[in-house]
Amino acid sequence: MRRNGKVIESFKEMALDWKVPDPTNRHCNPGVSELAEIEYDQHCEPSNLCKIIWNLTECHGMVPPQPYYEACVASGCSEQHPSTECQSMQTYAALCGLHGVCVDWRRQANGRCDASCSQDQVYKPCGEAKRNTCFNREIIMDTLLSQNNTSAFVEGCYCPDGKILLNDHDGICVSVCGCTAQDGSVKQPREAWEHDCQYCACDEVTLNISCFPRPCAKSPPINCTKEGFVRKIKTRLDDPCCTETVCECDIKTCIINKTACDLGFQPVVAISEDGCCPIFSCIPKGVCVSEGVEFKPGAMVPKSSCEDCACTDEQDVVTQTNRIQCVPVKCQTTCQQGFRYVEEEGQCCSQCQQVACVANFPFGNVTIEVGKSYKAPYDNCTQYTCTESAGQFSLTSTVKVCLPFEESNCVPGTVDVTSDGCCKTCIDLPHKCKRSVKEQYIIHDNCKSASPVPVPFCEGTCSTYSVYSFEAGEMEHKCICCHEKRSHEVKVELVCSEHKTVQFTYVHVDECGCVETKCPKRRT
Repeated sequence: MRRNGKVIESFKEMALDWKVPDPTNRHCNPGVSELAEIEYDQHCEPSNLCKIIWNLTECHGMVPPQPYYEACVASGCSEQHPSTECQSMQTYAALCGLHGVCVDWRRQANGRCDASCSQDQVYKPCGEAKRNTCFNREIIMDTLLSQNNTSAFVEGCYCPDGKILLNDHDGICVSVCGCTAQDGSVKQPREAWEHDCQYCACDEVTLNISCFPRPCAKSPPINCTKEGFVRKIKTRLDDPCCTETVCECDIKTCIINKTACDLGFQPVVAISEDGCCPIFSCIPKGVCVSEGVEFKPGAMVPKSSCEDCACTDEQDVVTQTNRIQCVPVKCQTTCQQGFRYVEEEGQCCSQCQQVACVANFPFGNVTIEVGKSYKAPYDNCTQYTCTESAGQFSLTSTVKVCLPFEESNCVPGTVDVTSDGCCKTCIDLPHKCKRSVKEQYIIHDNCKSASPVPVPFCEGTCSTYSVYSFEAGEMEHKCICCHEKRSHEVKVELVCSEHKTVQFTYVHVDECGCVETKCPKRRT
């Protein structure tokens, strides 16, 4: 139904006809994409918010309240849209305002439908329909109002008394109309300011901002005469809006002659006095040099086999390298563990030669001769072996990895360790589960294999037992049978007659083992 009472079939056309101005929502999209069907409980109790519509008696003569009351109740009772009661009340109040009737319904809603405004504006239940701004002092009224020539009220957010909107999109209220600066502040007409290296002013007629670049003083000509310096344009420190030409060091323009230093000397870099280019030179390192090798002070220097030579801190005035001091060698005949002092003919001192391996343990070091093995008393699973090849001694450790062991799979009293004392195991009993093979002819449906076929099968006994459990207070039974653990299917050709053969498939056992099964219940 349209506002004039005419009934039409189009929901979209009806909805657009009932559109009312809403100052709090200036981006209303009149498009309707699809219809929304509201389902609600017919026995739902109307809320007190919807009942406010019956208190607005001054508007009942202009706008019938019943349809809007029903819409409000339907909204409140809807499972999909329970929070649209305020919209229903707002729609009725807006229509009342269009007919010149002011209703302050939000004050009676006890805070459920309070309107929120920006910091610059205040809420008015009955404001003027036209909204003046600094750019448009006279806004044309809605077409319906112009035709009826009736004063209308519109609720919404308004500027406080004595202020006016700066424009129709920022929501800023000002006491005096002006320009909106780049930082969002409001500038007075004919006010001038500086922003981003520009002089700006507010035009008092158009309220537009005009800016022009701030002029800078021209830099005096400059010549860069020192080596390595070039002219560069940089921002002035005292005025970031302006630039100046300065001489700045650019090492890329320098001609660098790197000097190769002799042993015992190192290159150093200095800056020339009349420029910024680096100058390389060589200075002593404070080391000794012997046979093309550098040695730090205190380091031993190999010379003669009968002398011990060391590098000192004293510098030779001629070579500018440190002096090397030598003393007769003192032979060391005490050897470390695993080594033996072996005298060599023609040598000042013989050397300790390795003859065995040394293994480090928490309780101490153990010497292991070549070709022999050793086990630590606390670890029976690791064996250490010493080997020698071309004078190189190697100590290798071999760790025996035990197979997964389940003590419950053993017959009670048969748990033991292997001969090397490393792993737990079960004492083998006679007739242990194993895989056996027998050859036999396969006969099926009067057909027979041409030759005997090997047929594996599982046989033997497993750890099946019954024992009294003191924890459970009863007999404990464990049944483990000799079953196949891995198998595959094999096809065999059977001969049925002289002219006919068929394929027969049987299960070929690959591995047998003990598998725990459920013990049958004892019959009493």
